[in-house]
Formats: sequence, structure tokens, C-alpha cells
Amino acid sequence: MKHLVFVVFALLLLIPASLAQEDAEPIEPKDVEMVNPEAHISWPPAVYVVRDNVDIRGTVTLATMRNFFIEFRPLTLGMMDEDGEDNPWLPGTLPRIEAVDDDILGSWNTVTLRDGLYELRLTINTGGAEPEHYRVSPIRVENNPPDFMAEQRVAAVEEPETETRAEQQVEEPAPEPEPEPTEDSRPHVVATVNSNVRAGDSTLYAVIGHLLEGDSALIKGISSYGTGWYYIELANGRSGFIYPGIVNTRGDLGNLPRINPPPLPPTPIPLPTAVPAPPQPQTGADLVFHSVRVDPHPVECNETYRINVTVRNAGSGAATSGGNILVSDRGANGTAQAQTTNIAFGPLAPGHTTEVFGHLTPTLHYETHHHITLQLDSNNQVAETNEGNNFHADAPYYMARGDC
Repeated sequence: MKHLVFVVFALLLLIPASLAQEDAEPIEPKDVEMVNPEAHISWPPAVYVVRDNVDIRGTVTLATMRNFFIEFRPLTLGMMDEDGEDNPWLPGTLPRIEAVDDDILGSWNTVTLRDGLYELRLTINTGGAEPEHYRVSPIRVENNPPDFMAEQRVAAVEEPETETRAEQQVEEPAPEPEPEPTEDSRPHVVATVNSNVRAGDSTLYAVIGHLLEGDSALIKGISSYGTGWYYIELANGRSGFIYPGIVNTRGDLGNLPRINPPPLPPTPIPLPTAVPAPPQPQTGADLVFHSVRVDPHPVECNETYRINVTVRNAGSGAATSGGNILVSDRGANGTAQAQTTNIAFGPLAPGHTTEVFGHLTPTLHYETHHHITLQLDSNNQVAETNEGNNFHADAPYYMARGDC
């Protein structure tokens, strides 16, 4: 009887608990924020260290995409907000108009940047009121690591003596003299200044690595085009060409093989599109040079100078896509081979300006006069009401021999 009463009492206690569970709200997992699979950067990730040329990988497959490009800016303390009005975005790659699916979006050259923290932004123009963005932050640029990160030398360890001189039964032989170090007879170069190593035998080729002053590298050959550029192998296994005027050579150079440089990279040609209707003067964009500054000026041979350009939209309509500025440095006779570089700029609203910059290292035609000319929107990506005001010619300068 006592056992029956206990069972009934336990059932009465369980009934309210089960009713309370039925009245409670079910617990459901919250939705997590997902990355847009059609517009994002997949490499490099945030909190990553990069140097030299960095291939930016990702995906841009939006059906409404007109063009896209990569921008960057340094991260500093006291940035006002996410827009960073006190720290503007700088162009990292030229605009592209073809879709990319899990491949290289562009190459970001960090060689001339100061070491520190930066952030990347993928900007996609879709023809809407505002472009779409994808940001990766922070990214650390470290082309010049501190001394304490260098490889430590292994200290020599003395071996303990196994017996005392009194215990030795035979006379110890005299120690053999250490052989004198012999100089490496293989052909190699030693950099006299911090030097770029390029994919071909001209400054028109991309930089694939560098040698610091005093660094050496084995010579694998010499350009077959007669330019004198050496084909060398870097410590990381990559090979490229280096200008002979900024290195000293060692070893036997008599039997160097002739190496054919790769073809110059072609100028990107935009895919054909439908011809738009002629822009109306009252609504079209009109890009002009607001200011051009070359520093230093004049420049000596094999000395890098910086070109600062401010572009202004003097029209009444927006330049919805970015473009390219072609900079040419040519001998004064007008027929000498020109050395060129490209500077990218982004979309520009009417009445607004943007400041961009690039670098160029002249190595041809020294001890003569040179001209610097700039062509705005050289690929004709922006429809303008006036295409005749897109040229700028800098004052001629005399280029001394310098280090050439």
C-alpha cells in the first residue's frame, strides 16, 4: 500500500513539469552572416603578412557587373569612420570588365609601400547608384623585416676532452691548418644598390623580386636581344632579369647562354560592347588633368621618379567607371624608344577630383633632353563630351648619365 501511494505522488509531480515544457518557446539557431559567393576576396585573408607582388584571388560573377578593381589604404589610428574620409582609398589594380570565378583578380605591387597595416577593398560597379564593396582588413605589408627576425647563426659547441694529457699514450699529431676559403668561381652578380628583378630585359616588364645592396645571385644567362641584362636566379628559386649597370659581376662570364625574354605584356583590350548613344553635352562626363607634379625633376638615368596626378571631372555627368593614365618618357628627338608606366583611377562624380600616383625609372637615352607626356583615359573606357583635352606634356628636361 505504501508503495502505491509513492508512485501516485511521483506522477502528480511530473505532470506540471511536462506541461511547462510544452508551453516553453522552442530554441532555434540564429542565421549567420554569409559571404556573397559571387563577389568576394578569398586571398589573402585578414591578419596576413604580404610582400613584393601579391596576387589577389577571389570571385566576381555578378550578372549586373560592369567592371571591378582593387583598392587599398593604410590603416592609421584615429580613422574617422568606415568610409575613412581622412584616409582615401588608392588604386591597387587596373579596372577589369570580364568575370572572374575563383581566380586572380589582379596583382597588388607593395614594393614601394611603407611597411605597416593596410586594408583591401574590392569595388564592383554594377550600374546602380552605389557600387558594391568587399573589404579585407587588416593586411600587413612587410618588405623589410626587422633585424631580429633574420636567421640566427648557430654557435659552435666545443666537444669535451675524453682523456687528460697524462693518460695519452701516443703523441698527438699537429692540427692540420684550416683551408683558406676560396671565392666562388661560378658566374654571379652582387647588387651595388637595392635593385628590382624583372620578368624581362626592360623596365616595361613587371617586378618579380629584388636584390638588396650587397646581395648576390647566380647568373643563368644573358639576354639574347643584346641589352646586356643578366638572367639570374633568386634565393627563393624564381628567375628574372636585372640591369647590368646596378650590379658587379664575379666569375667566368665567357660562356653564358643566351636567354630569350618573354614577350612584352599586351595592353588589355576591352571586350566589344554595344555602341552607346552619343552623350549629351549637358549630361556627359569630361575628364581633365587638374595638376601634374613630377618629383624629383629633373631626374638622372636609373633614378626612380614619382608622378602625382590630380584628375577632375569637369562635366555635368558622372564617370561611372575608372580608367587608365599612360605616362611616356621619350628622348627629345621624338623617335627614341619610350619608357612607359600606367596609373589607374576610379569612378568620378561631376565636379569632383581624385589624386593618384605612379613611378617610372628611365634607363634609356641619357645625356640628352627628354619629354614626359601623359594621356588621360588611354583605353577610352570613359565616354566623354570632349576627348580632345586628355593630353598633358611636361616641360622637357635634360637627363644626366647618373648610374647608367
